[in-house]
Amino acid sequence: MDDLEKSLPGAEGMVEAEEASSKKTHNEFCLNCGTQLHDKFCHHCGQKDIPRRQTLSELWENFISSFWSYEGKFFRTTKFLLLKPGFLAIEYNKGHRESYYHPARMYAFISFVFFLAFFSLPDAPDDEKEEMQKTIKKEIADEQAKKYWDPAKLDSILAQIPKGDTSKIDSIKKTKKFRKGKKEKFSITGEKYTRVGEYDSAQAKLPEDERDGWFKKRLILKTIQLNERFESSDEFGKEYGKIFMDNFSKVLFFLLPVFALVLKLLYVRRDYFYSEHLVFSIYYYNFAYLAGSLQMVINLVPALNYVSVAVGFWIFFYLLFAMKRMYGQTWKKTIAKFFLFQFMFFICACIGLVVAGIYVLMMM
Repeated sequence: MDDLEKSLPGAEGMVEAEEASSKKTHNEFCLNCGTQLHDKFCHHCGQKDIPRRQTLSELWENFISSFWSYEGKFFRTTKFLLLKPGFLAIEYNKGHRESYYHPARMYAFISFVFFLAFFSLPDAPDDEKEEMQKTIKKEIADEQAKKYWDPAKLDSILAQIPKGDTSKIDSIKKTKKFRKGKKEKFSITGEKYTRVGEYDSAQAKLPEDERDGWFKKRLILKTIQLNERFESSDEFGKEYGKIFMDNFSKVLFFLLPVFALVLKLLYVRRDYFYSEHLVFSIYYYNFAYLAGSLQMVINLVPALNYVSVAVGFWIFFYLLFAMKRMYGQTWKKTIAKFFLFQFMFFICACIGLVVAGIYVLMMM
């Protein structure tokens, strides 16, 4: 090659010119951070060197290139996430990250899709629709009753009815009885006080060491307040359930570091940072949300019930295979730790749900 370059005048200059042209940049400095450019990408911020002003064809070319890069990365990550448990966590911890979609970004996107699908319930079968319509009509009627069937008004009407008109009197009495039943008291602690003054008076009569503590006192006062707001325990339960479900995604999010902590305890003798267990946990959450979303879609088609069952089994056993691939222990140890993990995390989740439930109650 050297002899050929010497035999051809200017060949060496042509090679150098070609190399220089291949490294030629549109801008001397990065348009994003101002660093001097030496290649097609900024070595400081990573932005691609593109003309400051672009023609329509250049704009379209860059758009398509970015789109396919994003799409390819997302679908490649999704494929490995669904079919190779634990693989993506291993790749991330090895430093192989640019080829896959970032786990935190994927968590934000997939969890949003999951809860959007979860709260957007599909149409129910016809027989269930009829039952739901009956329930809705009954609830509407009950709400109207709460508005207009005031006991004082009923007593006033009852006083104006002639004593001989027994049918109207019986009707009003039944209405009062129904209204009374609707205003039922409920209690969280088992003690039913109707007013704050009644509770304070009862506490004042007790010796100081027998009085309710701070937490129980807060619960009882909150119960009194809620009894004033809601007509029945059913009405309270519906409102409480709605608020709790609206915050359920936050509960799962706060359980994520607990998930990783349980793994850290199970593999405390292995050389893993807590952050590596956390990455594994995020990928598992991503899988659970993605598989759950797919299962909700599959459930819309009754003929695919068997597929839904298969997906359910895969969701349950996915963690077992992920732990086996990630931590590389024998099947015997992995299975034992899998069931131990299920037990430990179940206890933690129950505690978390109770704490979340109390928090929602206090915020109502």
